[in-house]
Amino acid sequence: MNFRILASDFAIDLGTSNILVYKKGDGIIAKEPSFLLLDENNTKVLAIGDSAKQMLGKTHDKIHLVKPIENGVITDFNLTEALLNYFFKKVNSGFSFLQPRVVICVPSGITDIQARAVEDAALHAGSRDVILVDESLAAAYGMDLGPDEPKGSLIVNLGGGVSEASVISLNGVITNKSINKGGDYIDSLIGDYFRDQLSLEIGENTAENVKNSVLSLRVKDKKLSIEVDGRDLETAMPKTVSITSESLLSCIMPFANTVVDMIYEVLEKTPPEISSDIKKNGIYLTGGLTKLRGLSEYISERMGLSVSVSEDPISDAIKGAGIILDNPDRFVKYRK
Repeated sequence: MNFRILASDFAIDLGTSNILVYKKGDGIIAKEPSFLLLDENNTKVLAIGDSAKQMLGKTHDKIHLVKPIENGVITDFNLTEALLNYFFKKVNSGFSFLQPRVVICVPSGITDIQARAVEDAALHAGSRDVILVDESLAAAYGMDLGPDEPKGSLIVNLGGGVSEASVISLNGVITNKSINKGGDYIDSLIGDYFRDQLSLEIGENTAENVKNSVLSLRVKDKKLSIEVDGRDLETAMPKTVSITSESLLSCIMPFANTVVDMIYEVLEKTPPEISSDIKKNGIYLTGGLTKLRGLSEYISERMGLSVSVSEDPISDAIKGAGIILDNPDRFVKYRK
């Protein structure tokens, strides 16, 4: 067993779909799905992360695949603690006399009870100090927007379980609005479309692949196509169908319009001085769903504002959490 005096501090983005880990001095060291594989009694963890997600849709009655984080919120304390333990050991294997400080990204709309659950899970997993940071604020740091400065930034974070619009200034959230819809919601709409319109049942991984491969709001992409394998609901036999982007518009438009409505609600509650900053700088998109074809252009057209997307939106929040971890004094400025 490895022994050390001081454990390495790290940051973690506790997402609905993926967990990313930043280790002080090393950068991002892990990105894995937020899945656990349990035995039939839900008492023993058999697999975590990538190895667990590979079994999605392929398990039998004796094992169960679960996600302890739904819509950005912990739904099972013990399983989240097990998930955190797994990543804690990735950062610091062996024994340390002084446990690590941990920065954890959480949704801006999280309640005090939910925040306490995250903090308790991290303390039980072996941290000496926990700093909770709004995910949108962390993303603003990761996108180098200067969120600790006296200027307003409108961040729209589109994740797997939650989509959120937040106005950030002076290390705080001026106003925000979140909806429990994201990539997982779109996957479910795609699954419903295949079942209801094509009498084909597909798995969650297949729906996600369809989303990433052909789903688009761009007119020029309407002929994008993909062959999809599934089970025919009428004959129960394996079946392959071809689907185009144009056919799947009904799977993306409700979400896109809901996001636009969410942004409007946030702008209605934004102070005038901050509104002028947003008019000048536009909207910043972050999160994994940001890369969905045509979504940023659609939001820009509907809102009449410019929309900026970083090169790696999936990593914005964890990069920002790493910046806070390296310089916590910058983060606590202007905060109680």
